[in-house]
Amino acid sequence: MDPVLLRVCLYFMLAYALSWFGIAGNWIWPSPGWPTPINPLGPLLAAPLLLWMLDGRAAMGAWWRRISTVRAPIRIYALAFFVPLAIIGAAVLLSRAVGTPAGPLPAYSAGDWLMGIPLVAVFGPAPEESGFRGLAQHELQQILSPFAAALWIGAGVAIWHIPLFLLDDLPPVISVTLLAVSVVYAWLFIAGGSIWPLVTLHFVQNYFGGQYFGRMFAPKDSHVWLGFLTLFYAIWVAILLWKCGPALGLRQGEVLPSSIPRQLK
Repeated sequence: MDPVLLRVCLYFMLAYALSWFGIAGNWIWPSPGWPTPINPLGPLLAAPLLLWMLDGRAAMGAWWRRISTVRAPIRIYALAFFVPLAIIGAAVLLSRAVGTPAGPLPAYSAGDWLMGIPLVAVFGPAPEESGFRGLAQHELQQILSPFAAALWIGAGVAIWHIPLFLLDDLPPVISVTLLAVSVVYAWLFIAGGSIWPLVTLHFVQNYFGGQYFGRMFAPKDSHVWLGFLTLFYAIWVAILLWKCGPALGLRQGEVLPSSIPRQLK
């Protein structure tokens, strides 16, 4: 097996173990203290642990420098914020237009909104993108096209969500959404040179989509608005493929630097 592919597979296995251990622990020794159904910090913890075990501190430093790079073109940040916000709004409006029952929007206080910002960012977008894209996507697109790498990473992320599908009533259509948005993440990563536009998009989707507008729909009806959401992300992917091709903007012959120091490969 190609060493990069093996490394990515090992990363996902470690991320799954660090994310799902609470389920096994709670089954053996029932306690509300276990992180169930999923530990959101698993993808973040798996990345430096894997690099430390296989390659040492130099590889950890390369990964850390990459995920701590915040600077990216302002237009990329703007796209990462406003396009998903528009997609969420359009999906909600279309769902109502086809007659999907909806309740009132949540009546959050200003304190709820402010408290939700760090909670949503820390327990979701930041740790997930630091590992899934900051390590796995970054490495895999050195041996595959960014588009193909994004689909494989998206499939791995969908598997990571299995406990939420089984135990937390997450609609299965989300697995398709994850594949589509994974391609968008790959494009943002290349265009911005940073994971933080990805974190921005992920935050907007979770904060405004999951915690606000999505709460209008009962679980039995949420597949409708999520289906429209997936459709719009698929259209975004189609536009990216039409404009950029499978390289998603990565110039021909350009290879992004690996997390793995050359002498360690």
